[in-house]
Amino acid sequence: MRLNAGPEVTQTTAWILGRNLALSVALATVFAGCGSHSDSTPAQSPAKTITRKVVNPADDTSRMVSAVAASKPSTLPLQLKFDLHDRPDIGQPLDVDLAIIPISASVDRVAGNVEGEDGLELLDGGQIAPADHPAEGVPIRHSVKVLPKREGIFTLHAVLTVDAAGQTASGGYSVPVIAAARASDEGGKPQGSPKAAGAIAPGASARASQTAHPGAAAAAQ
Repeated sequence: MRLNAGPEVTQTTAWILGRNLALSVALATVFAGCGSHSDSTPAQSPAKTITRKVVNPADDTSRMVSAVAASKPSTLPLQLKFDLHDRPDIGQPLDVDLAIIPISASVDRVAGNVEGEDGLELLDGGQIAPADHPAEGVPIRHSVKVLPKREGIFTLHAVLTVDAAGQTASGGYSVPVIAAARASDEGGKPQGSPKAAGAIAPGASARASQTAHPGAAAAAQ
């Protein structure tokens, strides 16, 4: 063994410590780089929440019936729906609700008029007041009152005029009204039904035969 190896051992130990320190610094640099790379990754955007549009009860026309356009397809940027308050009875005033629904944001003005026909008298609501810049999808309400004068199928005529995109156009719509006589209030059954007439006929026929041929009736007894 060499007795003068102390300085060499000291140098070797210092070299090993320096190398380990350099490796530690290098590893720390690598880990720091990885951390900075992961931090630069863009965060995922939160999921979009789907919100459902709440329908205003005043704008609900799902239970109304679409009127019949005079020209098909209709060129007007709107729809017309109607609803009868009650069953049309002869001689009874009837309220009819109309809903004019713009289907385009380009509608600037809507106006119109309503007419009855022979057998269906228009009592009130003949003029539809102008509505300026109506909102798309929001119904314009109008009510008319009619009076069926006899039994039959009648038509309530509505003519609408629309100003949209700098142009004016008109179109007609038909609202059918089927009028009938009021049913009998006695027991809820109409009199003179076919079944009742059939039940009475045999007895009435026998009595008529006895009156016309009394001898034949006595011989039969």
